[in-house]
Formats: sequence, C-alpha cells, structure tokens
Amino acid sequence: MSTTNLPTLSYPVAVDEAARINKLRKYQVLNDNDEPAFKRLVELAKSFFGMPIVTITFMDEETQYLKSAHGLGEVCRTSREVAICNYTVLSNDVFVVADLSKDSRFSQNPLITESPHLRFYAGAPIILHEDHKSFRLGSLCLMDTKPHDDFDEPQAKVLAQFAMIAADALQLQDKQRDAKHANEMKSDFLANMSHEIRTPMNGIIGMVEMLSETELSDEQQEYVDNIKVSNEHLMAIINGILDLSKVESGKMTIDSIPLNLSTLCNEVVSLFAIKARQRGLILDYHYTESLSPYVQGDPIRLKQIIANLVNNAIKFTREGGRVSIAVKHVPNCHCADDTDHPDHTADDTAVSADYMTVCIEVTDTGVGIKPESLEAIFDAYDQADKSTHRLYGGTGLGLSVCKSLVDLMGGEINVDSEVGVGTTFSVLLPLPTIDAAKYETWQNANELITDEPSHERAGHILLVEDDAVNAIIAKKTLTNSGHVVTHVTDGQQALEIFAVSPDSYDLILMDHHMPILDGVQATIKLHELYDPQSLPPIIALTANAMDGEREKYLKVGMQDYCTKPFKQEQLNALVQYWLIQQSSNQE
Repeated sequence: MSTTNLPTLSYPVAVDEAARINKLRKYQVLNDNDEPAFKRLVELAKSFFGMPIVTITFMDEETQYLKSAHGLGEVCRTSREVAICNYTVLSNDVFVVADLSKDSRFSQNPLITESPHLRFYAGAPIILHEDHKSFRLGSLCLMDTKPHDDFDEPQAKVLAQFAMIAADALQLQDKQRDAKHANEMKSDFLANMSHEIRTPMNGIIGMVEMLSETELSDEQQEYVDNIKVSNEHLMAIINGILDLSKVESGKMTIDSIPLNLSTLCNEVVSLFAIKARQRGLILDYHYTESLSPYVQGDPIRLKQIIANLVNNAIKFTREGGRVSIAVKHVPNCHCADDTDHPDHTADDTAVSADYMTVCIEVTDTGVGIKPESLEAIFDAYDQADKSTHRLYGGTGLGLSVCKSLVDLMGGEINVDSEVGVGTTFSVLLPLPTIDAAKYETWQNANELITDEPSHERAGHILLVEDDAVNAIIAKKTLTNSGHVVTHVTDGQQALEIFAVSPDSYDLILMDHHMPILDGVQATIKLHELYDPQSLPPIIALTANAMDGEREKYLKVGMQDYCTKPFKQEQLNALVQYWLIQQSSNQE
C-alpha cells in the first residue's frame, strides 16, 4: 500500500473533531500498540463476515491508525487524507460503499487506484457515550478487493453491534488502566508510609532500649516494658503494611529452598507457648508422622503465615480455651496446576521432586466469625467485624497478607467458623518433597560459619544521618562498642569531611534520604573521586525496606544494607563483620 507523495485530497471533518481527538488521546489508542481485545474482535468479525480485510481504526489530525488489521500485511497506519473512515465518523450509521471505484469521492484514492486496489468498504462508527455526549471515536471496517452489492441491512446491523463491542472494550481498557494506576498509587503510598514511620520508630525503640539500660525503679521498669510491647505491636502493623504494599505492587518474591517443615512448625509453637500460657490457653500441636518433613519452600514466609494464624487464634480465644495446630498430607489434592507453582530460585543443589499437598490447620475455640463476615476477613480494606478488632486488637492486615502469600505459593486458604464455637483456618500448599540426604547436603553447604573473633575490632566510623534522634541512638550504640564516631548530617558534609582525611575512616554508615545530597548520590560521588578499592565499606542505614532496595544500594557501590528500626546488637554485628572483612582484605 503506498501512502507517500499523495496529492492533497479534501475530506470531511466532524464538527466535534477536536473533542473526538482529545478523547482518543485519553484512551491511548493513537499508536501502533497491539491490543489483544481488538485483535480477538477483528478475528471474530473476519470469521463472521468472511471478508479478507478487517480492521479497527482511529484517526488524529494527520494519521489513521489501523489496530489488529487483517489482510493488509504489515501496514499499521496510513495518511489521514486517504482514510475512507473519515466518512464513517460523521454519523451514527454504518457507512457502506458497494464499489469504491464507481464513487467519485474515492475513485482517485491511492488505496483504490494502487495496491491493495480496494473496491468494497463497510465501516461502523465506534461510538462512546460519556458525560451526556456521544463521541464517534473510530471505525470497525470491512474491506474487499472486489465489489459487494449483496451487503444488506441485517449485516450492517450486526457490524454495528461489533462496533459497540469495540466501544465497550475501549472503555474497559481505560478503566483497567485507571484501576492499575490507582493500585500503584495505593501501593506507593503504603510503602512511603511504612518508610516514613520507620524513621521515628527507630528513635522510639532505640531510646526505650537506652532508657532500659539505666537504673530504674520497679514501677519505671514496668512502664518501659509496656512501651516495648506496644512498640512490637506497632512494628507488626508497619511490617504488615509493607508486606501488603509489596504484594500489591508485584514486588513480593517467594523463595524455594530446602527446609524441615516439622522443625519450622515447632519453632512457631515455641514462639507462642508462653503467650498461650499467660492467657490461660492450651496450645496443641500435631505433625502427622507419615508426612515427610523435608520440602522446598520459603521458610520465612511459611513461618509468617503460620505465626499470623496462631497469633490470631490466641488473640480471639478467651481464657480456658484451646488452640490447635495440625499439619497433615492431603492425598490427591491439587491446589494449582504445575504451571502455577512458584519459580524456584534455590541453589542447584536443591532439586525439586514430586509435589505433595500439605494442609496446615489452625483451630481455636474462640469467639468465631459471623457468616456474613467470612468473605471480608481476607480484605485488608474491609475489616470483617470492627467491634471484634476493637475488643481484641489487630488491623485485619495479617490475614490479607497470609492469603496473598499463600496465593503466591500456588496454594489456597480457607476458613470455617461458628460464632461462639470457634474457627478453623486451613492452608493447602503444594510443596516439592526432597529426601533427607538432599536436605542435609544443602544445609551443610549453606550453613553460616560464625567463628567468634579472638577480639572485637574497634574502628573510626563516619555516621551520615540527618535525623537527630537516630544519630544519638547510632552514636551511643557504636561508642558503647568501643568505636570512634564522627557524625555529619548530609551527603555533602560527608564528602567534605572525608576529603580532609580519607585514610582515617574504617567504615561509613550512610542514610539514604537527606537534604543537600542524599546517601546514594554521595556514594556515587565517592566512587568518582576515589579508587573504589581504597574506600572503606559503605553500609546503607535506611528506612527503605521494600524488596529490591538492597540490590539498589549494592549497585551504586555500597557493601551492605541495614533497615530501620534496627536493634543495637544487629547494628553492632553488621559493623563488626565489615571491620573484620576490611582488616582481612588489608592483611
């Protein structure tokens, strides 16, 4: 089809042309992008009408875009001047020309006089009704290289129905884009809120830890202990928000490594044994003996799921009640097709075997859930029973995160409950089984060797932190461990003070978000100004905790990553590790 060097041809323009084109820009169809919905519709129309050429078209001021065109080769756009669809968008009716070569409006059109030598055209306007107005945005066209006098009124009505479906698809795609954008905005907001809360939380937790190390009366110690409990509860909420934002933004990843499921469940039981006893509850645990404990999965996320369910069961069960955990095999059960199983990211030594469906049941004799609330309990934005949450605490995030994690693992989670009797949550997970030998091999290969150093290293630390409270906590933690700390409040100051004596610093703790020059920019600048081999280890000290953050910091030249809020022993261990590494490298 030749559309270049065309003579100037006059063509009609709709009265609402500007508004029509503005609508098309909103719907993002003035391009050559593949549209699956349009492709399916065009294929259906081609099959129904038996026409060799079928396409959906949209036009701006200069160009006609052909979407999912059948029968036109590689052509995906033409000049607006040659578009027969100029006439289709003028009315609400189907525009039909039985023989284009005999119509004076088109007889000299290059599409008729040159390849593909069109003869027949039938186009139905794609009409959208919005804001009490009608917009003829495009056309669904049938074309042929031979005339058709037999195209009748019933066929035209069917073509108009196809065009209506195209209009519906256009609106649906727009709503999907809006929904996706809104979801991304919501996830970004949740992640940002998690980040913003973590910085002051680090200050609160750190100050309380420092306060607990001072001489306190029994009454004061009780108050401090209560603050610590509240901090832990608040951190659980913050982590729930972060996990939810990871899932909704698609940044949550599931690992697949060898693990001992029986040991993992025992760890959860041990974690809640004291809490259950304090509340006057019986905590039962049963692991089916015939069930192989050696499987591949994500131990952190598995533990998170079970811990969430057990914690909820204890929370909603009154004194004298019972919470039971049962792990068993469900034969001939397939939670998902093989294609739905999460990708394996484990080391090559972790070879997957047959899948078995593991059922983890957590049952309580608690308050139960109303039947009308069962469908809402996994929705983070619609708490099932707000009065229950006010009475027993909680945000509803835990169950939503559990369901999201189970879905990512290719499993399913179900709930059965009766008010006043109790609740049972059942988690069905398809997990690859492995034998004990493979588990031991992997365990030995990945076991962390933590030889205690003969003596702890003390070093000169450059602390780059703009938050005053967080700086006090970090300085106190580091100086208590024998380190010398030089503190600056932004990346630019860090560059300036480092330049005075580059060899005097053994390690740099670098916050990310700071005024003047942030931590990432400062790290990049350090690598530009100095030989990277001569720089001390740079550790990101940040409230950013989304998946992928660590890789981002390593990419710009940092050696490690520590999230806020951090525990004093956590920060000390990280600093100690890198001081030892630095000392070994120098030796």
